[in-house]
Amino acid sequence: MPEHGVTSVLVGNCSLSLAPVRDDQRDAVTRLFCYVEDLPEATFTGSIPFTWRTYGEYLDALGYGGSAVNVATLVGHTPLRLHAMGDEAWERAATRSECEAIAELLNEALGAGAFGLSTSLGFDTDPDGRPAPSQFADDDELGRLADVLAASQRFLQFIPTPGHRRLMRDVQRVADITGPRHVTSTWIGVFDDPDVPGLAVELLDFAADLQAVGVPTHPQVSPRTLDIQANWDGGMSFSTLVEGWHKVVQADRDGKRRLLEDPAWRATARAEWDQVPRAIIPHKAVDRIRLMSANRAEDQRWVGATLADLVAERGGHPSDVLADWVLANDLAPSISVGVANSDPAGVAETLRHPAAVVSNSDAGAHVQMMCAAGDTTLLLTRHVRDRQDLSVEQAVHALTSRQAELFGFEGRGMLAPGALGDLVVFVLDELSWEPDVPVRDLPAGASRLRRPPGGYRATVVGGVVTQQHGQPTEALPGTVLRRGVTG
Repeated sequence: MPEHGVTSVLVGNCSLSLAPVRDDQRDAVTRLFCYVEDLPEATFTGSIPFTWRTYGEYLDALGYGGSAVNVATLVGHTPLRLHAMGDEAWERAATRSECEAIAELLNEALGAGAFGLSTSLGFDTDPDGRPAPSQFADDDELGRLADVLAASQRFLQFIPTPGHRRLMRDVQRVADITGPRHVTSTWIGVFDDPDVPGLAVELLDFAADLQAVGVPTHPQVSPRTLDIQANWDGGMSFSTLVEGWHKVVQADRDGKRRLLEDPAWRATARAEWDQVPRAIIPHKAVDRIRLMSANRAEDQRWVGATLADLVAERGGHPSDVLADWVLANDLAPSISVGVANSDPAGVAETLRHPAAVVSNSDAGAHVQMMCAAGDTTLLLTRHVRDRQDLSVEQAVHALTSRQAELFGFEGRGMLAPGALGDLVVFVLDELSWEPDVPVRDLPAGASRLRRPPGGYRATVVGGVVTQQHGQPTEALPGTVLRRGVTG
């Protein structure tokens, strides 16, 4: 992150955090976290010590040893419910006494320094398709949590249900709860979509109308094309193709091969492929699914081609052609697809919209599907230097002081005497946003996608240089930022 000019990050989005956690709920938290964020479970379990139970203990562990960036945190709604309700958090709304227990846990986390609460209203599930526990919260529960946020002057991050009408319904629902309490909220799901022209601006206009009547709701936008790669190791790439391709993704290597070679599975997969309108990997847009690797010499000519090209030559149903390709490529071929934000002009409209906040990088998550690091660099290169959609001053303001002011990062985001020494030094013409590349450097031998350095001359955290000319200095001056906590 310092190699792309980042000095501070916010973690704990999407209703998920690693605390508070009961001993008997660690496995549930781990399984859901790994699935939603597309993280290899072996890497996760080998890296997360769970030496904590409370949120304050978690922050102490998170800050041990320092880091190259400052880290601010949100507390996840899902672990709060699991802590207070146990397994029944997956099934129902909270009772009044359970609401009070959840609210008290939130209050404790905010007292320890969390910047706010994150929740998911209608998107995230576990590998079995069960909605995340946060989705069972009713308005009474959300209202009680909003009371706690209001008392501490903290904010809410939420994921609305995808889909035009459902997304607007969820944003309005949260606005009705947070608006009267003057609680700031921020949400994702706004992308320039070639399949639905004008939708992104319509959603941003909807947010602007709410802002105009005093509701502090802030949709997040990103400059990056939503290019994702299929994650064949337990991810959510094909989560809506429940009986077919999702089962393959969730299976071990032997199970994958058995399914892909099974005529009965193939028949089910074909039928589901035709019936289900959309998955995270848009399976019906075969002309946008690009083949990025091939194991056999005779298949090298297909690298860079699309699944549509392969179907045109080989014939047959796209599901069967893809199954053959997966079998021929070690059960984990590199397949990439552009889902949204592919038109720079359309993206520019969202970046310039006065209701939007330039954020939503998702860096650190989905590391096998995409590399979300470097949005800062893409904004400054493509949309400032090359297209001149924004001035340098507008872009820097969007990345720094605007977010600091909205979300409570006190004393940050500006250059002023006495301000904290978090600085980035760059020359616009020296910046470069390069394609991500695979590296195998995660614990347990797992791979991820990584973006090369962006060309910044220096990144400075707390007065200490963390990277210079694309090379990390190994200094770890970053701290855990604790809102409202001094000393």
